[in-house]
Amino acid sequence: MSQEAEDRHNDNSKSLMNSSSDNMKATLFNKAVELLRFVIWDSRFNAILFPILLAAEAILLEAIIRVVAYTEIDYLAYMEQIWTINEGERDYTNIEGGTGPLVYPAGHVIIYKWMERVTNGMDNLHAGQHMFMVLYLVTLIVQFGCYKILDLPPWAIVLACLSKRLHSIYVLRLFNDCWATLFMSLTVLLMLLAAKYRYNVFTILAAVLYSVATSVKMNTLLYLPGIILSIFLLSNGTFVILLASVVLMVMWQIYVAKDFLLTYPYQYLATAFNFGRTFMFKWSVNWHHLGSELFNNKAFHRILLGGHIAVLLLFIFTRFSLPFRQNWISLGITSLKRPFKPTLGTVSNPAHIAYILVVSNFIGVIFARSLHYQFLAWYHWTLPLLVHWSKLPVYLAVPWYLAHEYCWNCYPPSSHASGLLHALNFTLLFLAYCNPPSPCSLATQGTKKHE
Repeated sequence: MSQEAEDRHNDNSKSLMNSSSDNMKATLFNKAVELLRFVIWDSRFNAILFPILLAAEAILLEAIIRVVAYTEIDYLAYMEQIWTINEGERDYTNIEGGTGPLVYPAGHVIIYKWMERVTNGMDNLHAGQHMFMVLYLVTLIVQFGCYKILDLPPWAIVLACLSKRLHSIYVLRLFNDCWATLFMSLTVLLMLLAAKYRYNVFTILAAVLYSVATSVKMNTLLYLPGIILSIFLLSNGTFVILLASVVLMVMWQIYVAKDFLLTYPYQYLATAFNFGRTFMFKWSVNWHHLGSELFNNKAFHRILLGGHIAVLLLFIFTRFSLPFRQNWISLGITSLKRPFKPTLGTVSNPAHIAYILVVSNFIGVIFARSLHYQFLAWYHWTLPLLVHWSKLPVYLAVPWYLAHEYCWNCYPPSSHASGLLHALNFTLLFLAYCNPPSPCSLATQGTKKHE
């Protein structure tokens, strides 16, 4: 072989090797991109992501308990109120703690009577912190169940675990908001299961659990419009099922508060469900930019209530209703005329039910007279859903979330943070209005409703 032929052969070999190497690099790059897409956007990855996040959260919470000092805010007051009740007091107006009177319903009393034994009053707060660590993790598991049913992408689910403020609310503060959030999350999960599997028993159990949540703290009343509409939709417009659910809700409230209702009923109802209670301006995360005078103005409170009702009605009649059906008023009248028969020909899917519940609460949060730091627990777990429904791309959704978290971590509350919080939340609500999930699927004649 001549030198020229040998050189040509070597060049061809090198070219083939380079081409093979380039192809391999391209293949590896494409596989890496596919893997990245799978990890970020493919809901099938959630089966791997859920246990990873749960383990990471457990480790993080334990580290927080060990490293960060417990901060006393309300727990001592809870204990002082429980001690007063244990001594036989049943008049809610006489039950007080260091931060003021007892303003929570009787479900709160039952839970913190139990917590008083767990922590031996104030002597073993470490045990209480670990109890709230378990509470956080159990609540997270319930919320993961909701995310799975709703097929959320992994990147959105991760947002549920990133709040510094939320971790401190649980294991460094021991607030009752955490218990209300657990029962509210369970309520939503059961309603999603009812929408998915068409079992009325899930709907009725959800109604009872909702009442349990409300008996802990009445902020869950923000969900009430969504709860009523969801029960109506899940029962296929059967009025009797809606009525039975409402009766069970009321029965739980009577049962859990019987010791107080049998002795001082007016004092209990007026104090535990006091809609006119005042809030301290210095702790208002959401209205600090308005100044204390406007914050305490009753006319401002009425404007907020009017805005809340107006926006809620806008969603009810334009986003919560089923397509190609009568409006809610007509459906209600039809249902009353035929109380034992279904009046709807469509089946709401889980996404529609979740949208109704989550948005109802979010509207209430936006128009709340005040949000204190612990109130973040009311709606933080719904942010992955709202951000996903908003259709914000990841490169905008993540900065939105970080800005939102910044607002809740500004201490003390500041004017610029509260203004930013409203801008962020109103933007998210507007986007959720513009991009509602598909509301329903057509029911067939053979669809079976399980009792």
